[in-house]
Amino acid sequence: MTDGTGSTPGNIPVDEAAHYAAGISGSLGIPDIIARILVARGITTPGEASVFLKPRLNDLSDPFLLPDIEKGIARFVDAIKKGEKICIWGDYDADGISSVALAHNFLKNLGIMPIVHIPTREEGYGLHSDKINDLYEQGVNLLVSLDCGSSNIEEITRANELGIDTIVIDHHEIGADLPAAYAIINPKRKDSVFPTRDLAACGVTFFFLMGLRRVLNKKGMILKHINLKNELDLVTIGTVGDMVPLTGDNRVLVRHGIEVMNRAPRAWLRSMLGNKMISKGLINEFALGFIIIPRINAAGRVSRPDPSLDFLVSPDDDTALALLGQLQKANNLRQTLEKKIHGQIVNDISASGLTGRKSIVVFDEKWHASAGVLGIVAQKLTEQYGKPAIVMTMVNGIWKGSGRGREGMDLFETICSLSPLLLKYGGHKYACGISLADENVRFFADAFERSMEGVTLSRKRSVHIDTAAGFDELTIDVMELFEKIGPFGIGNPRPNLVFEAAGVYTAGNGRTRIVDHSSRTWYGFYSSGGSVQQDGFARIIASPNVRMEMGEKFINLNIKEISTGES
Repeated sequence: MTDGTGSTPGNIPVDEAAHYAAGISGSLGIPDIIARILVARGITTPGEASVFLKPRLNDLSDPFLLPDIEKGIARFVDAIKKGEKICIWGDYDADGISSVALAHNFLKNLGIMPIVHIPTREEGYGLHSDKINDLYEQGVNLLVSLDCGSSNIEEITRANELGIDTIVIDHHEIGADLPAAYAIINPKRKDSVFPTRDLAACGVTFFFLMGLRRVLNKKGMILKHINLKNELDLVTIGTVGDMVPLTGDNRVLVRHGIEVMNRAPRAWLRSMLGNKMISKGLINEFALGFIIIPRINAAGRVSRPDPSLDFLVSPDDDTALALLGQLQKANNLRQTLEKKIHGQIVNDISASGLTGRKSIVVFDEKWHASAGVLGIVAQKLTEQYGKPAIVMTMVNGIWKGSGRGREGMDLFETICSLSPLLLKYGGHKYACGISLADENVRFFADAFERSMEGVTLSRKRSVHIDTAAGFDELTIDVMELFEKIGPFGIGNPRPNLVFEAAGVYTAGNGRTRIVDHSSRTWYGFYSSGGSVQQDGFARIIASPNVRMEMGEKFINLNIKEISTGES
């Protein structure tokens, strides 16, 4: 498959690409289709391909490249030696909750039971001075903030005044001024030399615990019973849930995390397998993104996040099963609220003639009981209209909301430029959280719209093509290798292949029937297209995957585009 210039999608001349693919295929003994996909992604030597297909935990970056990690570990070790009271403070989303679960499990194995605090959405994201005052009354000496803290200048100052040291373990963007914490371990610090800048908070937490375990071992506390590899299921939940790029260290962590989940599922996962929410041995990024993570997030979206944490650290199957029931109810409520608010906004946009604007900023006091689903609604609006969207509601007299951006813009930079209108803000390139006073909400909506002037956003996401392929190249064995190109996500999308078919037909139930040139029948899902009835040549762009039906594996095609007629 070329781009019309005699090059592959990876901008490698076709002749060279074929040469590289043949070399990889011959040297590693892998199918040519897998080699072609690797070359399309810039992997051109057998050595590079081998490392990519078989990433090792030994390939992870050195944790001591993180800023302040030695200082933070030294303070933590001191707290352990002195028997100080430790508080682990997290966030109410999947990344924050899994980070707390990681730290909880590690400390439990050391015989330490920390105070754990995960604020509700009503309390709000990050550290809070009133709760820090409570921690002081409880005798806390060390506060460890996970997935938050990088922007909590006033709150950490208050902790210092009370004699509480704070270790910040975070991954959010950092402003010009740093809080006066004992240690700030964040790969986004300007002075950081850590190779993977876009770790999720659970990833930063994992590297901190790697370093801590190493130091404790050197000090004679042999921790052979603590195998951090067993905790990679938690790292995987947070990393996939926070939608960070699945490249570098993130890819290694998630790859091995998925292997751990398929090989040795813990109680929380066994409860989902027992309920047949997921097929054993087929846990991948799809199962994580559409089944596991929405339920972990659900409790914090509609109520308190505590059941999600308890679920992930369940000591036995019965406990996990009971907690899964709570999360399922929360997820059902989340879906109902989300659908209701999204429908209202779509109707309002249509009725008010706002479809011509370059952005969507909507706010309604009535959504305050549903504040936890506003980020999901913003994401749906962004996908539906191809525009950045911010959805807000009133919480305790303050407008609070979530935003989602588009390719072609940096949402966090835009929000930073409007900071004089905001009380609090945070986020990254594609997502943000904001709060602002009532008198500024309409000014903000207008200013955000003006900020879109001169910004070119693609209404339709382009479909990346890896290589042309024949249907005869698709086998279950090939698909097992295909999955080793993953895990798939931002930065490492699932490969799209171009096929030529002899006919394409709508088959009902959302399925599309494809007939290849050998008269074999294939099935796929074409969610973005209407009815298809094509006898004769059809060009199909699709991503193959494996589905389990009646205990048997079948290859299914996720169809992105169908074009008919000779080309």
